[in-house]
Amino acid sequence: MKYLDALKIYNKGKPAWCSPRKGSVDYKTVIAIMKGIHQSTPLSAKKSSQLKGSLTNSSQLKVSIEIAKISSKKPSSKSLLFNKANVIQRFIKLKNKLIITKYNKANVIQRFLKNKLILTKHNLDTRIQRYNLIKKRLTNIKSKKCLTKKMFKNKQGYTIEGIVNLENKIGSDSVNASIYLTSIPYLLGSYPIASKLMKVNANNESETKINEWITENLILKKQSKHFVIMYKSTKCPPLEGIANKLLTGERLVNYNELCDGDLSALMKTGVRNDEETMLNLAFQVLIAIATYQNRIGYCHKDTHHGNFLYQENNEVGYYHYIYNGLDFYIKSCKYNMYIFDFGLSENISKVDNNTKFRDYVRVSMAFISKKANGIGWIDDDMDKNVSETMYRLMRRLASISGSNERIRNFDFFQEVIDDIFKKYKTNTGIFTTVKPSNVLNEIPFVINKVEAYPKINFGRANNIII
Repeated sequence: MKYLDALKIYNKGKPAWCSPRKGSVDYKTVIAIMKGIHQSTPLSAKKSSQLKGSLTNSSQLKVSIEIAKISSKKPSSKSLLFNKANVIQRFIKLKNKLIITKYNKANVIQRFLKNKLILTKHNLDTRIQRYNLIKKRLTNIKSKKCLTKKMFKNKQGYTIEGIVNLENKIGSDSVNASIYLTSIPYLLGSYPIASKLMKVNANNESETKINEWITENLILKKQSKHFVIMYKSTKCPPLEGIANKLLTGERLVNYNELCDGDLSALMKTGVRNDEETMLNLAFQVLIAIATYQNRIGYCHKDTHHGNFLYQENNEVGYYHYIYNGLDFYIKSCKYNMYIFDFGLSENISKVDNNTKFRDYVRVSMAFISKKANGIGWIDDDMDKNVSETMYRLMRRLASISGSNERIRNFDFFQEVIDDIFKKYKTNTGIFTTVKPSNVLNEIPFVINKVEAYPKINFGRANNIII
């Protein structure tokens, strides 16, 4: 529509012809008529500002595009004017569409992860990307926020304002903690988090600090893959805990990366009869213990098969490690092993050799059949040859321990490399010092001490609930 035609419509019914001054309110009305978006009754300044304030810059751009679409349409024969109600309705519909789009971004991200990342969902790069995504979603949860009890399909669970939902309890309560599968609405499938509920005491708070330190200094910096990521922790104050009817063991929560199971469960599968996989798992577990002792400066002191978790892995190649200047490579396998649950840890400077060595020797029982040797932890039958292989591995570890228990500052893991990795079952190709063509990690996983240990103290002598 030309300006003159719009001016005629504007002057229709008026007692005298009026040509508005450029820039005036009447002039803008004529321009609106010309563009086909004139309102019979202009929006009030208050509602207009409210509508404008409710939209982001991005939203405003989309509104402008929508207006342009409206403007390009030919006006109906009945009327060239849009009334106030129609305009408001169009804005409301567009606003709601933008809100829905905002929350559907999670679905877009989820599809992206499924299409591009899930194929290698547990390699270190993808785990870190998942950490950044989940960490962002948990930003609004304050560190002193308390759980609220909530029912999920007739099961008692917890929530924090719907941001996280602790829905399904897994395993049985231990003395120290209970674990809940935890969902985040619109994000990464059903249960991307395993929430660990604990009492607020010195040991559990120290464990929380260790998990945080490991996440920031080892996982995110790609210094190791053998630990579980912690996304966040919350500690509910006593009075708020009472108000929310929480038990003492429900006030401290660690929101951790979800794993596929533990070593105990894995030994109930056919894996226990695959010699190469069993050796690979054992090598990974020994590396995880060495990394914990050398990089963090603590003895674990509770290395049973329930404290080693796994995630399925489909990377094919070799992982690069460094220990005391030696570069070596461990072949990938179907499972990545992680050491977990540091609640009984003790500063490595305060323990004797026997305590250090026991971390390595004790977990070797997890790879041996109870029926074959009477000392293993696997309840089911094992292939005879595999059982014998793993039994001999355990005997080598025990021999290293017994022979060097009194030697001051003896390097147990160096002996593991020299006497086991380099010499035991070399035909498997699990260990090599020759760089392979298909190295999977650009940044080597460093096992030896390279920085000052974190200043975290377990308060066993004064373990009072706070």
